Amino acid sequence: MNILLKNIRIIMIMLAVLFIAAGDGYVETGHIKVQGDFIRSDELGNVFLVKDNQLIKYSSSGVVLHTYSNLYSGEISFVDTHDPFKILVYYEAFGQVDFLDHSLSLTSSSISLTMLNLSLVTLVCSSYQGAFWVYDPTNFELQRITQTLEISERSGNLQQVTGYTPDPNYMLERDNYLYLNDPAIGILIFDKYGSYFKTLPVKGLTSFQVFDRKVIYIEGNEISIYDTRLNELSTTRLPQDDAVSVSVCLSLDPQKLYMLGEEGLFFYEIN
Repeated sequence: MNILLKNIRIIMIMLAVLFIAAGDGYVETGHIKVQGDFIRSDELGNVFLVKDNQLIKYSSSGVVLHTYSNLYSGEISFVDTHDPFKILVYYEAFGQVDFLDHSLSLTSSSISLTMLNLSLVTLVCSSYQGAFWVYDPTNFELQRITQTLEISERSGNLQQVTGYTPDPNYMLERDNYLYLNDPAIGILIFDKYGSYFKTLPVKGLTSFQVFDRKVIYIEGNEISIYDTRLNELSTTRLPQDDAVSVSVCLSLDPQKLYMLGEEGLFFYEIN
């Protein structure tokens, strides 16, 4: 049964990707006049808006569900919503990681990376089994930290491993692969043990999503899909031209696209 459900989910994602690539259109279902820095979404269709030190969770219809803020940790640098019940929030200025449950309540004490001798970490993202990855620029190294705050995997010096001198700005783990983005190089892909796999020639990005080995990202007023298996790229226009941040949810029926623009947060169904 689990295999069947997984196959159905993959088929839904593939169809949604085809619809986006074909430019079949979007149907606006809601609009909220709000400002923010960026948005993320989870597989349940919820939308997460980040503004300075505040995180706001909306339903797929735009209803405010929960809010979270930590006045003592500075601005939120990154949010990973891959697990809707264990959301990672990273504060780079303070080297702090918080994990929140579905109601945006802390699941445990804040994690100080400085106490782990990782004071200069620039990137953090969730990993399987409740762990998380960090990128340490002092050693050009990826490290996977377990729930017990021990290092389980290390990539080694990426200068030596890849032949590049990376300066990454974004990182995600999805489907047993870790994606590390360097705007000047592209997206470096590693397996779940931190071993280098390959580099995608997609440059200049600040963020992206990954579904079924397909990288989805925004460039200007277009949304692009790069198939990492086939090395194929498809592109279509967004419903508006003033996107600050965009997130898609391909696990629902109908699939969703959320866009943060100059006029607020817009909710769309992929038609």
